[in-house]
Amino acid sequence: MRKRMCRMVVVFIVLALLAGLGSPVWGAPESERRATASLLHIVQWGENLTLIARRYGVTTGAIVQANGIANPNYIYAGQRLVIPTPSPSPSPPSSGTTTTYVVRRGDTLSGIAYRFGTTVNTIVSLNGLVNPNLIFGGQTLRIPGQGQPSQPDQPTETCVYVVKAGDNLTRIALAYRTTVWAIAIANNLANPSFIWVSQRLVIPGCSPSSSPTPTPGPPGPAPQPTATPAPTVQPGPVPRMNTPEYGVHTFLWWNGEYRARDAQMVKDAGLTWVKELFPWRSIEGAGKGIFNWSVADQVVQTLNDRGLKVIARVDFQPAWARAAGANNGPPDNYRDYGDFLYAMASRYRGRIQAYEIWNEPNLAREWGDRPPNAAEYVALLRVAYRRINEADPNAVVITAGLAPTGTGLPHAIPDVRYLREMYQAGAKNYFDVLGVHAPGYKAAPETSPSEVQNNPALGGRRFFCFRRVEDLRQVMVENGDAGKQMAVLEFGWTSDPRPGSPYNWHAVSEETKADYIVRAFQWARDHWSPWMGVMTVLSIADTAWTEDDEQYWWAITNPDGTTRLAYDALRSAPK
Repeated sequence: MRKRMCRMVVVFIVLALLAGLGSPVWGAPESERRATASLLHIVQWGENLTLIARRYGVTTGAIVQANGIANPNYIYAGQRLVIPTPSPSPSPPSSGTTTTYVVRRGDTLSGIAYRFGTTVNTIVSLNGLVNPNLIFGGQTLRIPGQGQPSQPDQPTETCVYVVKAGDNLTRIALAYRTTVWAIAIANNLANPSFIWVSQRLVIPGCSPSSSPTPTPGPPGPAPQPTATPAPTVQPGPVPRMNTPEYGVHTFLWWNGEYRARDAQMVKDAGLTWVKELFPWRSIEGAGKGIFNWSVADQVVQTLNDRGLKVIARVDFQPAWARAAGANNGPPDNYRDYGDFLYAMASRYRGRIQAYEIWNEPNLAREWGDRPPNAAEYVALLRVAYRRINEADPNAVVITAGLAPTGTGLPHAIPDVRYLREMYQAGAKNYFDVLGVHAPGYKAAPETSPSEVQNNPALGGRRFFCFRRVEDLRQVMVENGDAGKQMAVLEFGWTSDPRPGSPYNWHAVSEETKADYIVRAFQWARDHWSPWMGVMTVLSIADTAWTEDDEQYWWAITNPDGTTRLAYDALRSAPK
């Protein structure tokens, strides 16, 4: 990992600072910025930049500049364009007649507009919506016109079509005597112009037994719709992990020269899992659907060659996916993230065993520098879960590890409270394994949260210990989710000796760190079976780290590839 950490410029009272830090910042690529503006326009079929510019009273050049458009002649339906002036948005219909609609779970603004025979932009204007991609269950929307939504978009029968080479959505719609938008809405397609070979599309209004065979032109052969009667994706059985399975956090992405060396160190230590960051922006940064898999292919191959199982942490949005320029934040359209995960899980089916969906979303710094919101995260998680399972039903979907913190809004939400809010938002149905972060701070791994809470020398807060995991487990039990396993995606102890470091107060010696890490795995084996799965310790060091970097002091190896006591102890420990 390169030096991309935020430096602290203000010194607070030590314990108060630590309560807000959550956990160390790991694997942050460089920030990418986009221009912001006051209005968002969603491109409709048949539109071009000239028409859009005329509608808003701006120039095409202004739109091109605000959105970084390389080719003004190429825009696509579903694309989001920032309108760079405070010009008033298009007026809603002059008719004063409106009806109301209460948003239901799973609704999208395009789907609502289609059912009521109106447009997304009309609903946006009528309701003063800032972001058309963020609507929520229970929200009341004013809809122009009156009466009930049209019914044809709710067919009682569907079939599934597998996209072939040479297909496009128009040809498929004609073959099945439906419309492009009906298929787009049925499949939550963000961009109807973007489909790919082997994609499975739900076709509304057709019976599997009487489905026509589309006849696409060359070069593709005639597609054969599947005979699957139900479009619902059924994930494969989630494999039960041993308690615990041994893993480590690595930084192979930016270290091509030493990638094989570090992967071999994992293998030699007897560890079987690797957690590695796969930055979304590094793969799809050039634009929607434009992928560069070169580094990802090398990382996956290096790990597969050594028989290591992979947890892919996937976050850090591309610049094109988010109008606001936060370094790490959810995309404006969650489907963009889902589409990327579908492409990734399709490419690495059976080769990446698990996906971590984002990182520490209970911290504002990881959620677009805005107040964290569990319901928003669950909406992202739902899209990710469905799309990964469509591509690889055997892949394990792990929730983002939450940062242990006592800080409140707008900067953070304590992890236990955030998890409760996730369940309230319906998270239970959209993950296989619950991910947690469990730094040990100053306490030995056997020390309970109650002991830490009653001991100011250990921090005096329940989250200042490795066994904070048990508080989160209790939330799972309270919500009837005890049948699922947990995964510790980051844990360890720091030996940071720097007097000015906010981590110095809970630093331990390298000898103690080695002892505590081995004992933490032993505690999980003896007390957390069968509900604990893999535990990934921090970390095989990035080659770029120096003693000025906080992560350097958490690692179990040195940047030059030599080992520390913790690595040696883990290698020798029975597993």
